[in-house]
Amino acid sequence: MNKLVLFIGLAFPLVGLAQADWENPKGAIKDEEVVIEKDKQITLPVISRRFEAITVDLPQRDTTAVVSVPVDLKLTIPKIPVKLRPRTMKEEPLQKTYWGTFKVGYGSYISPYLQADVATKRSDEYALAAHFRHFSSKNGPVDKDNSGLSLNDAFVDGKLFLNKATVGGHVGGQWNTYHLYGYESDFSLPIPEASDIRQRLSNFSLGASLADNDKNEDFSYSLKTGLESFSAKDQTWKENDFYVGVSSSYRLSDDLGVKVDGELHTSKQEKEYFSLTTNRLYYKIKPVVTYSMSPLEFELGLGVFGTKDSINSFNNKFYITPHVVARYKTDNGHVFSAGLTGDVKWYSARMRFEENPYLSVNTVVNNDVKPIDFFMNAEGRLIPKLTYKLGYDASLYKQIGQFANEANPSTFDIIYGTGNNLIHTLSARLDFSTSKNLSLRLFGNYYLYSFDNNATPLHLPKVESGLKAQFSLEDKLKITLGLTYVDGLEAREATVSSTTTVTLNPIFDLNLGAEYKINSMVSLFVKMENIIGNQYQYYYMYPSKGFQVLGGIRFTF
Repeated sequence: MNKLVLFIGLAFPLVGLAQADWENPKGAIKDEEVVIEKDKQITLPVISRRFEAITVDLPQRDTTAVVSVPVDLKLTIPKIPVKLRPRTMKEEPLQKTYWGTFKVGYGSYISPYLQADVATKRSDEYALAAHFRHFSSKNGPVDKDNSGLSLNDAFVDGKLFLNKATVGGHVGGQWNTYHLYGYESDFSLPIPEASDIRQRLSNFSLGASLADNDKNEDFSYSLKTGLESFSAKDQTWKENDFYVGVSSSYRLSDDLGVKVDGELHTSKQEKEYFSLTTNRLYYKIKPVVTYSMSPLEFELGLGVFGTKDSINSFNNKFYITPHVVARYKTDNGHVFSAGLTGDVKWYSARMRFEENPYLSVNTVVNNDVKPIDFFMNAEGRLIPKLTYKLGYDASLYKQIGQFANEANPSTFDIIYGTGNNLIHTLSARLDFSTSKNLSLRLFGNYYLYSFDNNATPLHLPKVESGLKAQFSLEDKLKITLGLTYVDGLEAREATVSSTTTVTLNPIFDLNLGAEYKINSMVSLFVKMENIIGNQYQYYYMYPSKGFQVLGGIRFTF
């Protein structure tokens, strides 16, 4: 018995040494089979490197396509003592696989729909994604093909995961066609041909990025740069917008830090109709000091903005805006914040045409200048599954762009209200969620305008509210519901001799969608928009489509 005890005492340190070597290996085990004997089962969450499929609703105004690249996920688990009994094992190489989603559909107004998203699924060194979409409607709400449209976009994104940084890049473009169908109905005049009122917009995008990987270090950064080459062919516009963006932060201590954001745009805009070239410059530097003194957080800094315009010299300005923000976090999860900030928002021709594709060749593109923005917010959880957010915002604009109809009502100009233009905003939001089966969002915004010289805010709503809901049943059926109400829109009705103000009818839009999963690879979907059939006008003289339906099939590999 004593010999047995002595033997165990001598062998036990060797077992501990073997375990220490296992936890800190000096080399990989080759040509060996490893059998793990354990006393309990360890269940880990499934980590997927898949891309989220891009959901495209029946597009009306928003033509932006976004292709995301998954972040490099790292899962840290505790070390578990195990017993090993090595045996011979044949090593099998890890195969590179790919994931993709393909959607094919067809809808009312003679509307084919095709979308494809493909991405790498299994790699710790890189990620690649490709996206393509086509949606078109041969007919529209006015004179059939005179109000038809076509939306097309294609992008390739990639990321390379290095030890200290992630390098990214993207290349792609958008090719969209609209028609200027907002003409007045005059039966004494012939209906125009679709080719005569066509508005073709295209944009080529090229960019690169660099981001810091080690978020645990005191210093972190991200860089981006790129070129947007835009053209409105039928209005003879061309624009090249080169941009650079920088974001960095440095933690001086656990409570004190500094962050700096910077942005640069240099743009060249050509209008062949007038043989006119405009060079624009915009830059932004915003240093902010952050300080945390639980339960309070403070931000103190300023924004420095500069703008130049080779044609409109009154836009050669220099601005300094404040940045003072305070937050208070309660023990039960409520957050109260208030602050005084400011901003000068860069606008390119591409950005303005994305908001309103019916602009005319006479349009001048400038930035929105908001030197003062005071806000107060409160958010938190009311009950375990119900969260809220309340806010008040008072924004003072020295320059704000608004869409206004020209004497030819089918085209829009952008007029800039200068002076002291104040916008008060009251906002509220409730979110209710029961895991993944049901989620509800109820939101509302109320706007109060006080513009210089009693100017009328054009195409700016006074009330916005809505409901969004999603319901899932046993991972087979997913139903989405969207209800939107917008009221208080006003527009300008211009003629050669006079200008009057027109109040647009309220917008009441009800949308419903459903997707049924047949198996893990195939599902059917249907989307219905504007179920009520109200041909509302978000832009004056441009009624929307009535009831729309789109159905199709989705394949996932």
